[in-house]
Amino acid sequence: MQKKFVLLLVIGVCSTMGLRAQSVTYSNLSYKYIYKITVVKSGDKDDFRCRLRLYVFKRDGKLLQVIDVDAGSLHDDDAFKSSKNSRSFITGRGRNLPVEDYDFGDLVIADLNFDGKEDIAVKSGLSADSGPNYTFYMQGNDGLFYIDNYLTANVLSFPKYINAKAKTITTQTHANVSQEDKRTFKYNADTKKWHFEKGVRVES
Repeated sequence: MQKKFVLLLVIGVCSTMGLRAQSVTYSNLSYKYIYKITVVKSGDKDDFRCRLRLYVFKRDGKLLQVIDVDAGSLHDDDAFKSSKNSRSFITGRGRNLPVEDYDFGDLVIADLNFDGKEDIAVKSGLSADSGPNYTFYMQGNDGLFYIDNYLTANVLSFPKYINAKAKTITTQTHANVSQEDKRTFKYNADTKKWHFEKGVRVES
């Protein structure tokens, strides 16, 4: 009876505060890990807040890492509602799904810095006309994931092209009515740093 009362109290408080919580598990994006994301949204369009928490489990169910993702600008009610809206360049799950409005999915797994280890891109915001912004996490030698501040702050969009041989990633997003911005970033494996290589405009 007491547990039931506490549960009802929590539900009542969340409803009063306008909290909207959801959780999605991704079990087919990796051969080594299972990913789970919980989302708590609150407020309205004038005072919107969104918190993401990414759980990384080993395949045996052991919790490896918990990552809090800043997603304050993720005004997307359809985000993180289904594991189908995801993509993996590791297992191939969803890899060839069509990309609409520059949206590669809520969660994308790929080797972005060409070291043979999988990395993570989490949808964490929306730009005015260039689709989602992503927060990027690179996997370290210890198996844990660390935020890549350069990609998160400068690349923003998930890359349309990943060139392992040239060690480049290229985004292609809206520029104007008839053109798209194509921006290429190169990774230096020795310094473990990215730099902007070139940008051109192409017909859309």
